[in-house]
Amino acid sequence: MNAVTRVSLHPLTFVPEPDGVMVGRADAAAYALLPADGAALLGRLAEGAPAPEAAAWYEATYGETVDMDDFVATLDELGFVRGEGAAPAELPRVRFRTLGRAVFSPWAWACYVLLAAVAVWFLVSEPGVRPHARHVFFSPSLLVVQLGLALVQLPLALLHEGAHALAGRRLGLPTRLGMGRRYFLPVFETSLDGLLGVPRARRYLPFLAGMLTDAVMVCVTLTLAGADLADGTLSWPGGLALAVCYVTLIRLAWQFYLCLRTDMYYVVATALGCTNLHEVASAYLRRTFPLLARIPGVRLAGLEEREWSPRDRAVAPWYAVILVGGVLFLVAGALLVVGPVVLEFATRVVEGFGRASLDDARFWDSAVTLLLAVVQFVALPLFAGRGSRSVSSARKEQSV
Repeated sequence: MNAVTRVSLHPLTFVPEPDGVMVGRADAAAYALLPADGAALLGRLAEGAPAPEAAAWYEATYGETVDMDDFVATLDELGFVRGEGAAPAELPRVRFRTLGRAVFSPWAWACYVLLAAVAVWFLVSEPGVRPHARHVFFSPSLLVVQLGLALVQLPLALLHEGAHALAGRRLGLPTRLGMGRRYFLPVFETSLDGLLGVPRARRYLPFLAGMLTDAVMVCVTLTLAGADLADGTLSWPGGLALAVCYVTLIRLAWQFYLCLRTDMYYVVATALGCTNLHEVASAYLRRTFPLLARIPGVRLAGLEEREWSPRDRAVAPWYAVILVGGVLFLVAGALLVVGPVVLEFATRVVEGFGRASLDDARFWDSAVTLLLAVVQFVALPLFAGRGSRSVSSARKEQSV
């Protein structure tokens, strides 16, 4: 008889997946993909069945014996087992759930559709508001353009990530919105681990909520610019709106670069029933083309083959093609969309320096703008790189 007689478990969620059942604790964001038979056995324990009874049921149902001591030890490592005398875990109170429901209510969707219709009408009737790279330069001053767009982007990024969080909280999930850093850039980050505990069909809106917010912002800025241009001229607020519209479109297009594991990657992986598609595809490329791992700057982090799920294994070969093609598409997109902006920026800087007189405002505008660009795109990345190498070296020394 097994040493374990009765197991106390925290409240668990069971979500069927193509490769098994996703079992997890929503309060601790701890999830594990179990085979169907293992999840069924865990379900018996969660219903209160004693361990010997559950083991006997498993043997009668599947024709195999199970080591309950080892099974329960695994559950304990996953954090599913409740200690003796411990109270069952409870989900924290989910704030802003009502706001999340309101933002994605039928009435809200009707407003979004109406706003999109108005924006399309302006696109058709006012050619001057159709997004173009030249709209980025809403002011003759490059410094105003640079600082203006920089100040706008942070709130827009917060709206994007906040929409993810609200869409999750609408489902009663304790999503978390925080601020982090990628290299030297401040970024907002949303934790959506709780989505693993809900059916796949309910995960799409939280994944797409950020892109929906970007699309709404595009419609808002187009409408503002169109209403401003209706008088025949475009004021600086209308010009700023068009500039924000263009850079928002760039950010929206960025989400389709699946190779960067953007929002659309998670939508595609969910639709295909995969769990670690990017990691498995990277490992597949590394195994199939070993030379790729030797190319500077190419990182093909992936799982060991024994960790590949059947569904990920089946999809990985053709997704690997998308992974490689996505890098090429990323470069092409940068040249076609961002390239004109950079070229115009460089042209205006050169023209500003052409005015050699120190009394000319355009000279100093170009000088300060170029200085900020060098600091942002050269000095800070180098500093961040050195900092990363220092941290990496320190970690290696500690590990030794």
